Amino acid sequence: MSLSEKLSLRNKILGVMIRDARHQASKTQDDCGAFLRLSASTFSDIEYGERPISLPELEAFAFLVDVPLEHFFGDTLLEENNGARQPPSDELVELRNRVIGVLLRQARAAARRTQAECAQFLSVPDTRISAYEYGQTPIPLSELEALAGFLEIPLQVFVDEEHNPIGQQLRRKHTLEELEHLPQEIQGFVLEPLNVNYLRTALRLSRMPADDLRTIAESLLEITY
Repeated sequence: MSLSEKLSLRNKILGVMIRDARHQASKTQDDCGAFLRLSASTFSDIEYGERPISLPELEAFAFLVDVPLEHFFGDTLLEENNGARQPPSDELVELRNRVIGVLLRQARAAARRTQAECAQFLSVPDTRISAYEYGQTPIPLSELEALAGFLEIPLQVFVDEEHNPIGQQLRRKHTLEELEHLPQEIQGFVLEPLNVNYLRTALRLSRMPADDLRTIAESLLEITY
């Protein structure tokens, strides 16, 4: 199977997953298109794999349907349904495209690859890679995934979970999920407001050099015995 065939197949798989997530969230194509600043017909093209989706668009869609972004990096369908959010601004999506372009350019330079090599790998014109790197054209997620593999970097490098509202929401969701995996007694201790000072002390101790910790331990032993 050629790369173009693989990209086409990936876009169709993503489309099925996006349609499944939309149905689970009880959203229409009009809802999702309006949220992403796209027409309903364009969003329909995404669901049928005829129009590639970019990472910023997928981030916004995942935020809308309250599904972890990582879900779309696989190939399984959903079984649950969640709520909605307010749409991101056009400026936010445009900024994310520029940031992704910068990260792509940096990754390409670090891998000692030229734009021509990346273009040849994707079977696209050299100017397309330049447009991606300068945020002039949103890069389809399927192509970004392929380039990440070509440059030998994880796709997660391009995911922003800190500097925009969507990323911050996803990071909070991840934090809660990680907390749920802790033993019940640990969860109770962490969530108890009276224990904040204990947690801060533990955090400070974890950052201290080993020699300083040893000195503190020896002092405690002298007091105890």
